[in-house]
Amino acid sequence: MPKRSFDMLVGTAPARILPANPKRKSYAIVNNGSAIIYLGGDAGVTVESGEPLLPGEMVSDDTDDEDVWAISGSADQDVRVTEIIKRE
Repeated sequence: MPKRSFDMLVGTAPARILPANPKRKSYAIVNNGSAIIYLGGDAGVTVESGEPLLPGEMVSDDTDDEDVWAISGSADQDVRVTEIIKRE
């Protein structure tokens, strides 16, 4: 299966980590930073409403093909993302 991997910085403003993709088979997100990041399904994610991902933790999902957004209470948190795409 084709995959794409990348890293990005998440800070105190919501950032779209993955755009919606109907061809997505699964994804994995690793918090490689030093502070908690919070995940949600849209640009309204906040540190109060998002699902926390602690430093060093990973989350994966094989059912979600919608947008994935993140925010942190601290600037410049390193996030690693891998997305597996279904073959045509």
